[in-house]
Amino acid sequence: MSNTEVLQWAAEANDSLAGNKILTDDKIIRTVTAEDDDDDDVTPVNSIKISHSEAGAALSTSLEWATEQNFEAHEIMLLRRLRDGAFKLKIGTSEQRKISDFFRH
Repeated sequence: MSNTEVLQWAAEANDSLAGNKILTDDKIIRTVTAEDDDDDDVTPVNSIKISHSEAGAALSTSLEWATEQNFEAHEIMLLRRLRDGAFKLKIGTSEQRKISDFFRH
C-alpha cells in the first residue's frame, strides 16, 4: 500500500469510529452490572428429575456398549462405579416393607 492509500484508509476508519460513544469506567461497570441483573429470571435447564432406577439402567446400557466397543479398562471401571453408585442410591431410598404387607388380612 502506498502512503496515500494508508492515509485514506485511516481517514475512513476514523470517520466510521466517530459515531461511537466513549465510555468511562463507571459507565462500563453500570452497564455490565445491569446485564447481570437480567439473569434472575432464567429457568433451570434440567428441571426433570431422573430416578435412580433410570440412571442405573442407562449406565448398564452404557457399560455394555463400552465393552462391545473395546473401551479402555479404566473407562469401563468408571462406568461400573457409576452404575454401582446408582444401584446403592436406589437401594438406600427404597421403602422397607413389613412382613405383614405380604399377607392378606
